[in-house]
Amino acid sequence: MKKNTFNSIKQKSFLLLALVVGSLYACKEEDPTAPLEAKAAPVIEAIRTTNPDKADSTFTQSTLGSTIVIKGQNLAEAQYVSFNGQKASLNPVYASNNYLIIRIPEQTPTVATASSVPDELKVGNSKGEATYKFKVLPPAPVVQAISNESAKPGQTITLYGQYFYFVKDVTFPGGVKGTNVSAAANGLSLNVTVPAGVDPTKGDVIVTSESGRSVASAKTKLYSYGMVGNFDDKNPFGWGIPAAANITTSAPGITALDGKFGLISMALPGNWGWANEKVINLADYSGGQIFPTEPASHYNANDPIANYEARMEVAVSNTDLKGLQLQVMTQEATDKELTANVNLADFVRSTDGKWYTVAVPLANLANGSTKLAKYGDFLKGNKTGIRHYRAVIVNTNAADVPATIAIDNMRIVNITK
Repeated sequence: MKKNTFNSIKQKSFLLLALVVGSLYACKEEDPTAPLEAKAAPVIEAIRTTNPDKADSTFTQSTLGSTIVIKGQNLAEAQYVSFNGQKASLNPVYASNNYLIIRIPEQTPTVATASSVPDELKVGNSKGEATYKFKVLPPAPVVQAISNESAKPGQTITLYGQYFYFVKDVTFPGGVKGTNVSAAANGLSLNVTVPAGVDPTKGDVIVTSESGRSVASAKTKLYSYGMVGNFDDKNPFGWGIPAAANITTSAPGITALDGKFGLISMALPGNWGWANEKVINLADYSGGQIFPTEPASHYNANDPIANYEARMEVAVSNTDLKGLQLQVMTQEATDKELTANVNLADFVRSTDGKWYTVAVPLANLANGSTKLAKYGDFLKGNKTGIRHYRAVIVNTNAADVPATIAIDNMRIVNITK
């Protein structure tokens, strides 16, 4: 929306509110000696918005925290207003015989907090009570994670977050709508089939419900750029997993995302024990740059390292994830190894071979007090100019853990773009 248009609407809103409040004062000044005792029970005729462009429209639902205008009769001496049993703060200054301005309390029960709600607005005074069917909606949806950023059209992904209630649609980058939308009863997750025509460079995954639209963020994008290694057309594999057998197209319980992937299939040694077979180390020993530098708008050497994350897809089959971590490593200019760990279970929600996106902030890479400051520090590599990008599965448990874990699409993304 253009700034001048927004200001115009804002000015109209203030004007309408001023007129309503002015009329309320006028009503009270007409008979300043009138007793507080109501003359009759309240009557609710309609609910309106404070938006001047919709002042003549009535509606039967609104979201937590919104301000509404109750139109009716005998409202001047209202003693209470409640939404689904939750009493609202009542200011007599905003009450006249025919209008009552009220804000819906944030604590009002909705389907987000109660299994069933009466969807009732009540206004009461000394003569009685009026009841009006009115639905209070939870806040707009919040997308906190996308299960798999690399899913193809026709595949189902899961969105994780909050307030997935009364969902109307899910829009993918490029403006195409997802199909087979199904939200969990608790509103914390939503399954949707990826449609054809998705363009990851054009927007975000947005959920629209009766309460509004989810907000775009670094967690609502399908990051398809910044590839370092995908084991297919871009594969600077250095060492680690036995390449002949473990860069593969299938594994027990795991189907490839697209082409080949790296497979860690072994009993992971306990107590942080080492084994090359649990490592995928990417490097170009000729000194070539393996980290992304294009498009230039996304990869600026002077950008703070906090703008970037290491991301990859991970699939797990028949493996107990408790105590297992994914570690990302690189070497800086003095050959120190900088590492950052995340718990696999924080990202991988099932062990049935489904692919999930795992994200590790590059700002977390550290060796004692040594950290990277800028993206350019990441691009330099070690003393000899070799760049290493390593993924390691770490077992923090005392006992060994048999594991089948696949990794694909190892990439670096700018989360601010």
